[in-house]
Amino acid sequence: MIFQPKSDPASDKREFMQNIYREIFWGTTKYVVLRNIFMVITGVISIFIVRLLGPSEYGKYSLVWNLISTVGPILSLGWLNTLARFIPETSSLEEKSKLFSQSLSLVLLICSLFLVVFLSAIKLIPKFFPAEIKQIAFIFSLFVCLVAIFNIFEGMYRGLGKFNRWTIIDGIRSNLSILFALILLVFGYKSFKTVIMSSFLITILFALVLFFHLSQFIVKPKQFLPNPTVRKFLLTMLSGQVIFLLSTNIDSVLLRALLKDPTQVGLYNAGIRIPKMIETMLIGPLSVPFLYYFSHPEIMHSKEKILEFGSKMLGILLGMISLFLFSFSKEIIVIIFGSQYLSSVEVLQMFSLVLFILGFLILFSPYIYSINQPLIPLLFGGVNFVLVLVLNLIFVPKFKIVGPSLSIFFSLVILGILYPIVTHQPQCLKNFIFLLFGVGFSIIMSMISSVYFAFPIFVGVVWLTKMFTLNDIKLWYKIVIVFRRN
Repeated sequence: MIFQPKSDPASDKREFMQNIYREIFWGTTKYVVLRNIFMVITGVISIFIVRLLGPSEYGKYSLVWNLISTVGPILSLGWLNTLARFIPETSSLEEKSKLFSQSLSLVLLICSLFLVVFLSAIKLIPKFFPAEIKQIAFIFSLFVCLVAIFNIFEGMYRGLGKFNRWTIIDGIRSNLSILFALILLVFGYKSFKTVIMSSFLITILFALVLFFHLSQFIVKPKQFLPNPTVRKFLLTMLSGQVIFLLSTNIDSVLLRALLKDPTQVGLYNAGIRIPKMIETMLIGPLSVPFLYYFSHPEIMHSKEKILEFGSKMLGILLGMISLFLFSFSKEIIVIIFGSQYLSSVEVLQMFSLVLFILGFLILFSPYIYSINQPLIPLLFGGVNFVLVLVLNLIFVPKFKIVGPSLSIFFSLVILGILYPIVTHQPQCLKNFIFLLFGVGFSIIMSMISSVYFAFPIFVGVVWLTKMFTLNDIKLWYKIVIVFRRN
């Protein structure tokens, strides 16, 4: 009789968790890298656009684009995530076509109503609209509808499992739009309307190509409305999307309304541009793959450990990035955007501190969706919107263009405390408090000595408080180095 050696349960569990971390790390890395190839190109070109436009024209562009990117997704009625959620569950081409056609029909109807109402309102009550919107009212309204339809196409691609293909398509569209705008600006057409029109024309071209590519899924639906299950999910997604978009894009609108000067909007948006790029490139994409990982049956009993470890590591990493931007904000603004944007330095310093909180919080939403509690992000989104709105009304008159950054920071601090409490994650709450202390202590000490010491002070605080230990280093070594060798 041959006796098999007994396995060590603790060792097996550690190996199991390491394999999970490796799969998550490398799967997510591939997705983020592909997305960021296009983001880097767009970011580099956009720097030249900001410099060529100047604060005033860039402020006008920022306001118009923020409104387009807010109203457009709202008009898509939440179908992007709904299609991504339900298309994979439908096995037949007929059912996929029915759902896609229902989404397209409803959005086209809503867009038609929007065009009539908006164009009528801008003629009847023009004083309620900013001058930059009135200058391109017709193009603005068409672009909003185009973005709504584009969201439908993206949802269908996601539902069909073509994440990477959509990333390539949208990346090429974005790069071509901004490159075309840059060429026109170089030749002297230095107006915000140049950038908007360039993006509009390129987006129309891509929308037509996508329409013909997805035409096999377009049928005449027998029922105009989806079934009750889809309808309930759709309404939840729409509500969450409205709250999220309003809370994230309200800053430029309030600045324009309260300060009456597009130049101030331009200076503010220049200050937040680099942190926003980092958020879009490193933080935003994480929710998509992590929703898949958290929902996977194999890690059903390990997701809390992944949430704790992942949120802590992202908070530390983004904390270091935040303090680097904080320390070198003046050099970054002058080198990248020019001395005409010197007033944006304080905005960059304040807004950079938002990054470490966003990094810490990004995994909570996919975790909460994976445990079937979608109303929690919806509720907290409403709390965030109210906080941002009220704080902006208080801070903007007093602190001018720094006001919105202060509002966002304090509202996110509150969410950073609420999310771990509601999800019953006491260790995550402890980690967030330590992160908050580390960043705050580093800034205070750097202001006493030198602003350039903020980064090394933070690294020291993280090490001394044992937020990042030798065990974490060994774990990351096994995840990254050993996996690459294998």
